[in-house]
This record gives sequence, structure tokens and C-alpha cells, in this order.
Amino acid sequence: MQRELLAGMALDFQYLGSNTSHLDRSFFNNTPQPGPGAVDPRRPSQKFRSRRIIQNDLIADYDAVSVILRKRMSRGLQADLHYTWSRTRDMATHSNGGGQTMDNYNIWADYGPANWDIPHRFVASYIYDVPFLKTSSNPILRYVVAGWQVGGVSTIQSGTPVNVVISADRANIGISGLQRPNLVGAVPSLNCQPNTTTLELINCYDASAFAMPAQFTFGNAPRNLLRGPKFAATDLSLMKNVPLGGTAQFQIRAEIFNAFNTVNYGNPGGTFGAATFGRISSAQAMRQVQLGGKLFF
Repeated sequence: MQRELLAGMALDFQYLGSNTSHLDRSFFNNTPQPGPGAVDPRRPSQKFRSRRIIQNDLIADYDAVSVILRKRMSRGLQADLHYTWSRTRDMATHSNGGGQTMDNYNIWADYGPANWDIPHRFVASYIYDVPFLKTSSNPILRYVVAGWQVGGVSTIQSGTPVNVVISADRANIGISGLQRPNLVGAVPSLNCQPNTTTLELINCYDASAFAMPAQFTFGNAPRNLLRGPKFAATDLSLMKNVPLGGTAQFQIRAEIFNAFNTVNYGNPGGTFGAATFGRISSAQAMRQVQLGGKLFF
């Protein structure tokens, strides 16, 4: 739906939904059920050990609602403000390339937020033609100082999911690294503490909300249960086209990425029981500036 608010300004409401089925799964169909004893004697077929086939039984779905405010170029300003609430669910990471679930015989136990699920996302893009001194009689002011254009993109969005796993093969099925702990308390929210010694963030999640599952069982914690830090950044550009005569122009351009030098941390460690659980030791790039020139003729 779209409605005009003012001359050159419109408000859009959009819904987008999709459902995908028959995605690939790496199905290890000779994996034993959880239980005691050596793994190999408990496999369904004693003629093989680990046996991988591609089975097309995973699904993924996406729902999104967007509100968009559009302003066409007038008085030197053009802008788009875009907010989206969305939900992305799937059953395994990289399912279109053979993703693997925790329990080979219960794929629905892994149905949850996709790795790229971002519930809230706001993006503002804008261009402003600086109007000053364009008609000045002074050629230096008119051609050097005037005629600059400022553009930018500002993005604010939710953090991406964090999957809490355990490193041990607690279920005793011959596969490790995908099993999850039990959720025994309220789902912990992100609440990091600074470590002044290592300059890391620690204790971002309350570890007491989880516990190791009983031996020979899978944990009940849902996949991608937690969420990492939000992301916010503004990229700016400043450019000017200098006429050289005829159709020739020289463009001067300066670009600033993450102009306000906002710290955007990486996700905390998600391996329960490890020293890195709930610890952030990485961040995305800080402010970067690049200059360029381009000749049009």
C-alpha cells in the first residue's frame, strides 16, 4: 500500500513472505540413537560406519513487514527511510548446501532463527546538494567551494543469532559440535562486562541459565537461542563534479565508512562450558576514509 503525504513524498507499507521446501540436508542415516556403549556396534547397519546422504526435507520461511518513507529530490534533498520487521526461520545452517541437524532423526528440533535472522532493521539513505555559492560571480567560489553533494547511508539493526552448543558428544552418537545444552532458566539477554586487562567483553550471557544434558541425551535448548550485539553505522560521501569544458568533468570524491567510529562488536562465544563462552574478542572495522577522483569525458 502506498499513500502520498505531501508533494514528492510518499509512505509505503509492504509485506513480503516466502516459504521454501525440499532444501538439502546432510543426513547421516547410519547414526545410532543416543545411548551407552561404543558407537559403532549400535549403528543401524553394521556394514558401514558413518554414511552421509543428501536428503531434501528441510524448510525455510521468511516474513517481513516494511514501512518506507520516500522523498523525491526537491530543494536539493532526496531521502529514503526504511524500517523492516522480519522473521527468518530454517532448520540447518547452509541448508541449500547440505546443512546438518543436531538429531538426524528429528529435524524439527532444529527449526529456529536462521543465522542471518535480523528482526529489526532501519536504513536511511540521503543525498543533499549543497546550494550555497552556486550563483556566485567569483569563479573560485563557484567552481571550487560550491557545488558539493553530500550523501550517506545510516544503518541500525538487531544483532544476529548465537547458537549455544557443547563440544562433547554427550548423546554418544559419534557426532560432536552440534549438540546443545539444557535450558534450565530464563533465556539470558545480552549483558556484557568489560575486561580491562584484555580489552574484551566477558560474561555477556548468564551461564547459569544452561546445564549439561544428562548423559546419552540431547539438550533441550533451541537452536540459535541467543542474540549478539546490535549493529549501527553511518557511511558518508562528499563529492563534486568540476566542469573542464565541453562534456568533460572531473569528479572529486571522499568516502567515510563508519563515520562516527561506532564500535560494532562480533558475537560472543557460544560453546557452553568453554572459557570463551559469552566472551567477545572481535569487532568490525572502525572508521575508514578513502579519497578518489574520476574523469568523465
